[in-house]
Amino acid sequence: MLAVMLSDGERTVVVGGVEHWVRVAGAASGGVPLVLLHGGPGESAYGVERSVGDELAKVAPVVFYDQRGCGRTARPADPSTYTMNQLVADLEELRTTLGLDRIVPWGVSFGCLLAAEYAVAHRNQVDRLILHAPPIVSPLHPGLWTMRPSAVDPFLTDAERTELRTQLAPLTDPIERTVTAITVLAGSGDVADFFYHDPTNIPPADVNAPAGNSEMAMALVGNERPDLADDLAALDVPTLILAGLWDRQVGFDIPRDLSTRLPHATLEIFPHAAHSIDEEQPLEYVQTIQKFLHP
Repeated sequence: MLAVMLSDGERTVVVGGVEHWVRVAGAASGGVPLVLLHGGPGESAYGVERSVGDELAKVAPVVFYDQRGCGRTARPADPSTYTMNQLVADLEELRTTLGLDRIVPWGVSFGCLLAAEYAVAHRNQVDRLILHAPPIVSPLHPGLWTMRPSAVDPFLTDAERTELRTQLAPLTDPIERTVTAITVLAGSGDVADFFYHDPTNIPPADVNAPAGNSEMAMALVGNERPDLADDLAALDVPTLILAGLWDRQVGFDIPRDLSTRLPHATLEIFPHAAHSIDEEQPLEYVQTIQKFLHP
């Protein structure tokens, strides 16, 4: 058994040959540490860390880190290392470097894919699993990226909708279609309605928030393993699935259907939230995880 070496504070940890930014909070809380696996791909832990991170640290130790090339973590010399296998290896090396015997992977959006892949590869090191808006679909699903343009379409003005459909007409590749839809949405005055159920919940602009890594995003988007859901369903890991009723990025049906596949899954529905549940219903978010960790 590894000796726990957690202590609160920020540090740099070299894993996979890359200097990773890491912050530990709530080391004295006791229990199995949560490890936040942020979304994107290519974003950072920054937003979730500030919305609910320190409140969750009152419940259990929490390890925040930015994945390779993301946020406050260094970019790898070789961009071909932006792969899911490497991210899983990075997480496992981080666990051993911190001296943790077991962890609770806490995935948010894209981070759920990493959490699930890690659980499949390292079942004995996973105590429980938390999946916030998991984009994990069965092999028969047409795919998250195939669905994205249709999710964007309702939020546009008539003129924007016409422009989107015109641009999509000659495109067949789902990633190209997704990028086109997101580009049109980004220029819309109604963009906030896509990301939040209640636009008044949008946090103020933060000049300190790290920029995204588009190179990593394009390397990983669309490369999801189609049989991941089957492999995850074969595990006996207690899993909490968090779903915003108004989530347009992942949708509500995907996490709902995943919960029916997993043998020890609990589905928690947040009726007043979209994708960013931690920002729209932060109190309920923390309480739900606390109940899951300490039933």
